[in-house]
Amino acid sequence: MKRVLVTGGTGFVGRHLVRSLAADGIEVHVPTRATSARRPALPAATLLHPLERPSVDVAELIARVEPDTVFHLATHFVARHRPAELADMVDSNVTLGTVVAEAAVAAGARLVHTTSAWQHHGGAEYDPVSLYAAMKQAFVDVVRYFAEVDGLDAREVCLFDTYGPDDDRHKLVDVLLDGAVTGATLDMSSGTQLVDLTHVSDVVAGLRVAAEHPGPVRGRFVLRSGAPVTVRALTDVVRDVTGRPLDVRWGTRPDRPREMREDWRVTSEPWDWSPELSLEAGLADVWAARDGGEDR
Repeated sequence: MKRVLVTGGTGFVGRHLVRSLAADGIEVHVPTRATSARRPALPAATLLHPLERPSVDVAELIARVEPDTVFHLATHFVARHRPAELADMVDSNVTLGTVVAEAAVAAGARLVHTTSAWQHHGGAEYDPVSLYAAMKQAFVDVVRYFAEVDGLDAREVCLFDTYGPDDDRHKLVDVLLDGAVTGATLDMSSGTQLVDLTHVSDVVAGLRVAAEHPGPVRGRFVLRSGAPVTVRALTDVVRDVTGRPLDVRWGTRPDRPREMREDWRVTSEPWDWSPELSLEAGLADVWAARDGGEDR
């Protein structure tokens, strides 16, 4: 890879990927929403492109930049959607990706795109947990069209749960670490559901391996730790890593429907990737990055 374009490059996984690529001297282009106030810390060499209409203007940008690889990470995640969110969900999760895929074909670029374990309830080839997951699958079908008809060189990377430093999504790991810092009581669900957590450094490594994997690739690469734990067990690990108590009230919030209760074994193509960080080591890294973690 010499020149890449990363959609979603200002998001959590995206900015870690951008930093990794830029550190290796790769020219990195990141389209952004012109109206967005988000200004994440990205390497000075990153080439930012504010777009007024991302799902329209990104095609011209890809044609102009001529990247050899496009990482399509942009998404609009909604666990439980509301009718008012439908238009934005379709625009971000289907329309934008379709424009990106067609532009990648025209530019002769390889496409690496991320999907979600939520498309595979119970480990099924396809059984969506949510409408968001259904839209992600719709884009998989779009990519298949361009691969079959136009020869698009595409790589699907299926993500389970991700975490790491500099995460502004306020997801489970950070909720627990916040509780360790503040001592606040945390109202939680039953805690019996499973999570499969992969540190963002391993996620970035996996995305880069997928991009370099010799093609064509017809299946998916599944990127996961392979060692799911219950939320209650995760809480115990956080206590051990931080050395601080956690005040958790289990069962005070309802469980979400269709959560992982047993390991979802999603079919993966063979590939040369496995996570390097254990859950304990990964959480210790995040804790240390929080202004010194246990030294506070």
